[in-house]
Amino acid sequence: MSLDAATRKVLPSSEVTILHLFRHGKVDTGGRRRAYGHTDMPLTEQGRKQGNNLIRLAGGLPHSMGVFSSDLTRCLKVAKPIAQALKSPLVVSEELREQHMGRWENRTWEELTVADEDTVHSYWADYVNTVPPEGESFKDMTKRIVNWWELNKEKLWGKRWIWVGHIGPIRALLCHLLNYPLSEALRFAPAPGSHTELLIAESGTVLKQMGALPTVELQSSVSPNKIDRPLRVAMSGSAGVGKTTLAKQLSQDLSLPYIPEGIRARVRKGLVIADLSYPELQDLILELWEEQIHEEEKALNRAGGFVSDRSSMDYAAFWLHYGFTGPQTSSFLAACTARLPFYDRIVLLPWGVIPLKKDGVRSVNEYVQLRYQALLEGLLYQNLSENRLLKMGNLSDFEMRRSWLLRSLQFAFESKKS
Repeated sequence: MSLDAATRKVLPSSEVTILHLFRHGKVDTGGRRRAYGHTDMPLTEQGRKQGNNLIRLAGGLPHSMGVFSSDLTRCLKVAKPIAQALKSPLVVSEELREQHMGRWENRTWEELTVADEDTVHSYWADYVNTVPPEGESFKDMTKRIVNWWELNKEKLWGKRWIWVGHIGPIRALLCHLLNYPLSEALRFAPAPGSHTELLIAESGTVLKQMGALPTVELQSSVSPNKIDRPLRVAMSGSAGVGKTTLAKQLSQDLSLPYIPEGIRARVRKGLVIADLSYPELQDLILELWEEQIHEEEKALNRAGGFVSDRSSMDYAAFWLHYGFTGPQTSSFLAACTARLPFYDRIVLLPWGVIPLKKDGVRSVNEYVQLRYQALLEGLLYQNLSENRLLKMGNLSDFEMRRSWLLRSLQFAFESKKS
């Protein structure tokens, strides 16, 4: 429900800044614990794999306005590919480096303890204030990170961003935004290659998830006939082509959750699309896209697969269909495209076979729907491999459609039933 102007004036701003904090992957310390704050350490093979998981995770997120990164290689190995894939600006800064360990840099904790046991014990007894020789304390590093945040938060406000960094700065920012004393910083322990997400508003900060390890798989590398887990299937096509009916039936046939398109629920609650301004319509598409990602992830956690009423390319087609060509377009389309490997199959239903029915959501002008369908087909053909796009012929009978789809999914479908 919309609030009146007087109420909106006294309430905190409803704008939310979404910050995805990616910790770099595991570094190669030669198998020994080291103080390597500013030292440009290489990644291990495991660390590179962890970084690749973060890169794929970033591709499946709703569009981000940009990527921030420490200038050390272990972070740039993740940040650069993300920025390139999303066609988003990359800002690299020394200010986002790990705590500077001074003369302790790249020395093992074992040799440091042998050389000066009292100083090392003092450091761990009060890591917040103790300064390594010619280095900086955790408190000093936190001031550096908080200063960076305060200088940049206004231009970051209300948008989504990715930050690739180190555990120390991540802990420092969490303490600052969540009002934790620095003495509690070690309670935050995001693992290498993990994802922490913050929702930052004028009224406060919410820690949405902490140190989550991505489980994203590169589905394009999986043989279409060797899927040994529940399927991820998305319907695609213009309004009125029968996606919902077929998707609901397929979800029953495969015993998988059905993910409806989000716009219908909003229309039932009173949303009138025709009343939306141009910016409001753009925000709605972004909101629906984020909701789609959330519902897919929820279905995966619950059942391992799903049948969805829409694919990621449908949202890209919506964006272009309504004529959005502003600064967000490149990163949004890139995010939609990067999500494609997430689906095992996308089912493209034909336009013009089933008569359009007025339902309060769709336009019943067949040529409006044809324009959308043409955009969508072009995006799918350009970005999806032929063996993962199932293009239905001009079938109108429901049972024939269902039979065709089950036959098309036969190999994967039988592997799930056996």
